[in-house]
Amino acid sequence: MTDTLPAVGTARRWLVLAVVLLCFLPAAMDVTILTITVPTLAHELHASPPELLWIVDVYSLLMVGLVLVSGPLGDRIGHQRLLLAGLAVFGAASVLCALAPGPPALIGARALLAVGASMVIPATLALIRQTFGDGRDHAVAIGAWSAVAAGASALGPVVGGLLLRHFWWGSIFLVNLPIVALAMPAVALLLRNKVEAERQPWEATSPLLTIVGFLGSAYAIIAVTHDGVGPLELVLPAALGLTALTLFVRRQQRAPHPMLDLSLFRLPGLRAGVVASVLPVLVMVGFELQLVQYLQFVEGLSAEAAALALIPMPVAATVAGPVGGMLLSRLGRPRVDVPAGLLLAASGYVLVASGTVVPFGLALIGFGHGLVQMVASNLIMATAPSSQAGAAAGIESVSYEAGAGLGIAVFGTVTAVAYRALLPPGTSTSPLDAGSSPETAHAFADAFHTITWLAAALTLVTLFLATPKSPAAHARHGDPA
Repeated sequence: MTDTLPAVGTARRWLVLAVVLLCFLPAAMDVTILTITVPTLAHELHASPPELLWIVDVYSLLMVGLVLVSGPLGDRIGHQRLLLAGLAVFGAASVLCALAPGPPALIGARALLAVGASMVIPATLALIRQTFGDGRDHAVAIGAWSAVAAGASALGPVVGGLLLRHFWWGSIFLVNLPIVALAMPAVALLLRNKVEAERQPWEATSPLLTIVGFLGSAYAIIAVTHDGVGPLELVLPAALGLTALTLFVRRQQRAPHPMLDLSLFRLPGLRAGVVASVLPVLVMVGFELQLVQYLQFVEGLSAEAAALALIPMPVAATVAGPVGGMLLSRLGRPRVDVPAGLLLAASGYVLVASGTVVPFGLALIGFGHGLVQMVASNLIMATAPSSQAGAAAGIESVSYEAGAGLGIAVFGTVTAVAYRALLPPGTSTSPLDAGSSPETAHAFADAFHTITWLAAALTLVTLFLATPKSPAAHARHGDPA
């Protein structure tokens, strides 16, 4: 079985890449597009702070378990078919999100949106691997994919803010429909379906365990933001989540046909790629959620003005992917690219935390994270065998979505706790009231700067955990690592 699709010429390969990236764009952007709408949703849907966190976070957290189904499923039925199905579900769910009458309905519609995205994201990665193999062009193609991943995540609040300026909040979901309408016929006409793996027994227990594990853990974290929460409300969901994740790992180790092949983690390049994906995404997405609230609650910016203030991040992140992909294809040195990207991002957080040269700091954050995401994606996808492209894509998707989901929960909770601790007695503890008085604005500003320093510290910690310590996938092809 070859690594590339048969009879795919050079020009056609890049056309396939363009179609794949078009499909990926709305799924990646929807991770963060809601962050700018938090004040609007609180006002128009009367959503509480915990409900707002769930509206934003359920998308990423639910995908963590679902991609474990869709990645290997694509190996069995073909990733082109999986991509078409995912786009159809994603489009329908976008309409339901836009028409949701209240927080519970919106949370449910966002969950269905996650179902569609969980099919789209791993399918795009696997189709890139099938089309480009694992040579030098693969690094460039993954660089483009990573540029969309990092750029779309950073661009989400910008697009959301601009849409809110001219339309109602539901427009941030309806904007997906023209992309889906254009992408589906392109996928049907230009992409070929290729089955990579034999049909194997299917089971639903493993993805269910991951969903329970991450939702339970996130619920325990977010419960800290509830007023009057008791110890049992924290301990029970946390224990349930950790137990489910432990059972998932044991099941994968013992099952004859595991949903997630844990043996892939024996590959040093893949392990380094996972760490370099999870932790930086956790930091960037969590920081960005608090940044857009700071700009609106404390600085008093409108949604549109806050969106424009964020532009240096997505622009730099989008540039970093292709630049990093070309450098990696020529030099093949992830042990240089990863620490360089992390140091740039950490420097950006320091500049923002200190309040100096904030736009330049945001650009450093975007470029640094975009570079690291590109290397991480390439390490994961290029290290795994072609026959497990879907499984590797599932691992990459799990890494990205787990980081995003936990980042929103962790940074949202830390900000809420710090904000409460800094408030004068008798003041409203809801971050939604942060701009109601000078005291509350000052407390939220201090809380934001606290989590920004935390972001810088976590990025530096990642520097020691994620740098590849052995030759990466590129070294297998004669390139230096």
